Amino acid sequence: MQQQRTRSFPWHTLARLAVLATALTPLFWMAWAWHTDHLGVFPEETLLHHLGRWGLYWLLATLALGPAFRLTGWTAFMAVRRQMGLWAFTYLSLHLLVWLGLEQAWFWDFIVEEMARMLHLQVGLISLLLLVPLVLTSVRRAQALLGPRRWQWLHRLGYLSAAGGIWHFALVDRGDRPEVLVSAIVLMGLIGFRLGDGLLSRS
Repeated sequence: MQQQRTRSFPWHTLARLAVLATALTPLFWMAWAWHTDHLGVFPEETLLHHLGRWGLYWLLATLALGPAFRLTGWTAFMAVRRQMGLWAFTYLSLHLLVWLGLEQAWFWDFIVEEMARMLHLQVGLISLLLLVPLVLTSVRRAQALLGPRRWQWLHRLGYLSAAGGIWHFALVDRGDRPEVLVSAIVLMGLIGFRLGDGLLSRS
């Protein structure tokens, strides 16, 4: 009797493609809006704001994948976690580059002076730098070298980075207070879930 082979539906591939499309769409829109003068009177500032906001969204979404997996058991959530984290870092790095290049024209004396006296810039830079070790250790080889426990502890920096990003967002004060509040509530919910899940797993 010939055995029939059944293939599992490629959820992981579809999830990765969905993440890729979702990540590229805002970038394509911003590029189009920039070249067609659809970013308003201050296009550099508008572009800066959009990149930072999307970076924060991606970071929060990445942090939400762990709880989503714990609640549903759907492995596709974990399959896209590294990809989404890298997109968060990409958006936030572009946010910094736009500020350095378009807003400040790479005038380093002024950049250093601004960094030294403006709290929201210091908070934003620290929040981005906290993600660097996460990016560097996102590959499987780094996970194997660090070990599961140390790797998990290191990647809790993502929560600190998100908290700093929300604080940075609030300090900029662009009139987006409801958005800042919603982001803070989401982050507190994610931290609460992680703490509660950790306590339950130990009991």
